[in-house]
Amino acid sequence: ERSSPFQSYFLELLTSLSLMYPSALARHWHLFLEDTSPRHLRGDNLAVRKGSFLVSFVERGICDSNNGKYDDECWINMPHALGAISALISSMPLTLWISSEGRTSYRLSAGNFPSRVRQALMNTMSAILKVMSSLRTIVETEPILSRGFGSNAYFEHTMIQCSILAGQFCTILPFAGDNDVLIEPASKIVSLAADIYTLGLKMIGIDTVSFAASSQLIGKASSIFGHVILESLGSGVTDTGKAVAVSPPARQWLCDVSSYDFIGVALSKKTYRSPNQSKAGVDILAHVARSAPWVITREPFNLATFRDTCSHLCGNVNDAKTRILGLKLVESFLLGRKASQSLCIFQIDFPVVPEYFCPLLQSALKDEIPAVRISAISSFGALLQTDWRSMLLTPHESTFEPDMVDWTCINSILQATSDGSNSGIRSAACKAIGNIYSECIDTPDIENSSSTQKKTIPFCDAFAIHFANNVCNKMEMAIADANASVRSMAIFAMGNVASAMRGRSENSEIYIPTIKKIFDPVNACLDDRDEKVVGNAIRTIGHIAYFVYSPMYLSSVLGENAGIPNVFSLLLSKLSSKVELALCDAIGESSRDFSWKQRNSAKKHAWGACMSIGTLLSFSNMTKLIQYSVIETTLNQLFRCIQLHNIVHEKISASSAASLLKLPCSLWLHCSSNCGAIGRGLATCFGFINQRADKSSILSEIKSLTKVMLSAANSEDFCIMFLNQDDIPFDIEQMYQWLVSNDMDVYIFDKISLALEHKRVRSVLDVSVAQMFLTRTRHEHKSPCKSAESLPRKYSNGDESDDDGDEL
Repeated sequence: ERSSPFQSYFLELLTSLSLMYPSALARHWHLFLEDTSPRHLRGDNLAVRKGSFLVSFVERGICDSNNGKYDDECWINMPHALGAISALISSMPLTLWISSEGRTSYRLSAGNFPSRVRQALMNTMSAILKVMSSLRTIVETEPILSRGFGSNAYFEHTMIQCSILAGQFCTILPFAGDNDVLIEPASKIVSLAADIYTLGLKMIGIDTVSFAASSQLIGKASSIFGHVILESLGSGVTDTGKAVAVSPPARQWLCDVSSYDFIGVALSKKTYRSPNQSKAGVDILAHVARSAPWVITREPFNLATFRDTCSHLCGNVNDAKTRILGLKLVESFLLGRKASQSLCIFQIDFPVVPEYFCPLLQSALKDEIPAVRISAISSFGALLQTDWRSMLLTPHESTFEPDMVDWTCINSILQATSDGSNSGIRSAACKAIGNIYSECIDTPDIENSSSTQKKTIPFCDAFAIHFANNVCNKMEMAIADANASVRSMAIFAMGNVASAMRGRSENSEIYIPTIKKIFDPVNACLDDRDEKVVGNAIRTIGHIAYFVYSPMYLSSVLGENAGIPNVFSLLLSKLSSKVELALCDAIGESSRDFSWKQRNSAKKHAWGACMSIGTLLSFSNMTKLIQYSVIETTLNQLFRCIQLHNIVHEKISASSAASLLKLPCSLWLHCSSNCGAIGRGLATCFGFINQRADKSSILSEIKSLTKVMLSAANSEDFCIMFLNQDDIPFDIEQMYQWLVSNDMDVYIFDKISLALEHKRVRSVLDVSVAQMFLTRTRHEHKSPCKSAESLPRKYSNGDESDDDGDEL
């Protein structure tokens, strides 16, 4: 501590070690972050306590800052200390250490370990709050510092390190349970960062400030601490459209009056006077609109100001970039509103969006700049069902019959799917149409909760069919587009149409020939060179197949095309190959060298293929028409996904289990005695149950699947199960215990006993195994006879009943 010239070098070394060897440094966190002073001396008086090693550097630097000693060594060391704290906290597995369920090996001294870590974090956050408060004072009172260590460049470095650490405290800490004590100091950090950001914008707007914000301290302070706000807000929604809640510190700050000044400045048109200011301000406001749209709508003035700001930016006829920024705000708000619905935290009157924002979007659809049109089209894809009700229903009409609907807006977007000037427009239009159709048709009709309001008018089947036919006709051309992104989004749109229409057709018979017509082009895209096109084709096939192969729709086609079973078999084989490719890559048996991107695509394809295979195999009318070998090969790939659950991505094994479980009982009866799928499936399930105990999220699905296959299996299937024990290992004694503990029916033990008498089985199993099952079978027969009602209802009147009678 007395070697002052070397302190900065030591802090830099500590930072490097934390980044290079995080586990090693994390074990010694207490040496650097924990307050080592006696408890009765802990407080704000630096003269009487030692404090945390790294935090003490920060606090001494704060003292120098408050006294204007910008050339003192403590001030010089402060950014290095902040960097070391940031690196050390990044290396600490905080979620494990201070979560109520975590059990860590880093218990290096006595005391409650999670409480010690929490206290160290709170002490560090308290120091960071003091740093930020000091920085705020300097920015407000001394906009231009002197040269040397008090120069703007050095001060900027201090602000950057402080903002990085502040962002970490708002994003990487767990805040649930006992850790909710961390929310308050983290919320104050966000609030103070917003104060610095707001202060900078206000001072830049003062006429007496004549220097450029981009090159001076005020502008940089506003930009640097603006990133803290961005990090704490998050994106609000994942790439898949799933809502993500705002971090607890940011939510608490946004709900507090301390955020009102920030929101007011962010919404003000004065913030967007110059191009540089506009982009920075839009980034902040767009994050607020996307992550917490309720902040904008909680007061009518906020919503009206937001509308005026969007209109101001979108109405700049001389600058396309400014118009794009305005549309970015609108799109962010609409996406945030849509995502927030799933979190039940958004309240807004339905007529507001069409009235406030749709005129801006409709005007942008006619813009000459492609980027502006793309942004407008994407925004239309984020509208809700209630918005479309307001836009599509013409005045004085009370029904959504096709002839009574105003199709102007939807037709404009459909027309854009074939825009020959820009592939980006075509791609955005295809995606938007898919989202619009899904929102209007797939979303349940919402009835207003207020008894004083009329119930919403449902979208009728005629509207859904008319809309679907228009989309299919356009997408048929788009699927053949030369641009891969257009093909991908066209297939995505068709998947949404088929998925939404299937929900309707299950309740009422709906005939849509255009969906069948587009099935072959989608099927052909399984061989596309672009990975995203293939991925969307796999997903869409699972939805469109219902309109091609289900009994409701197939009867009218079989006479026209007798080759349908061959196409069905080929489709199953293609999907199985997608699963096999991912499995071979996972176990290192692939004949190709995959890049990281290709490997990730293969996993997604396998995941989607498992789901689509489950849909195809659910059509009992088709599985009876194809060869058993195709069904067996396909089922074996699904079973392998479960066998390799420790190696493959969890979504692959989960989708495989879900698909197997939803297969109809008739398929298992069809496979029994005709192929070895059930035998291998039983071996797979018992092996999984033996290995996973109660640790797997799909264990319940596997147990249910096991019971289904046990009910359908005959003695030959159990022979195959025992004979495959070398390839698919499982513990027979544990299998026996599971059967007993689950009170399986006597006829299952009969079939197992019959299989154990087979010559091939006896040659590979110990005699004690056969004796164990035979004893249990005799015991079951001596117990009170189980009535036919105890047998699975779906098999009690089938052929299996006769087989059971013969065996008994």
